[in-house]
Amino acid sequence: MKQIELNDLDRRILERLSVDARVSNREIARELGVTEGTIRMRLKRLTDENAIQVVAITNYDHMSDPLVAYLWIDVDSTYPVGPIIEALVAEPQITYVATLIGRADIMAITWVNDASQLVDYLHDRIDQIPGIARIHYELTHKLIKHDYRTTSIVQ
Repeated sequence: MKQIELNDLDRRILERLSVDARVSNREIARELGVTEGTIRMRLKRLTDENAIQVVAITNYDHMSDPLVAYLWIDVDSTYPVGPIIEALVAEPQITYVATLIGRADIMAITWVNDASQLVDYLHDRIDQIPGIARIHYELTHKLIKHDYRTTSIVQ
């Protein structure tokens, strides 16, 4: 995967869009003191390089008590991890997949309405993926903050 370098202007554009993605290029340009063409070219480059994509995000803060389910997955040592990751990524209900060093081999995140729904999903779908040795899971008790924006990395 190609590394994409974001400069200060790119970061400021992304920060502004993270507040309101419907803001016009003209408004962003005015706020940042550059031309509208500059904003348009930067956004095209960021989109073409897959640094950003324009999507609608469900605001879980306004839904009735969604539960985040954290799935800590241990892989059977005789199986390659690649196909397991591919199977998890292909699951539409899984919103996050990462390999880990430490507590488990893989962490996946999904959203459910209750523990019963999670158990059914784990047994019917996730447990069926060859190579998964164990799944430890945790459910949120109450969602306090869900910020879908990624505009800066702690340094």
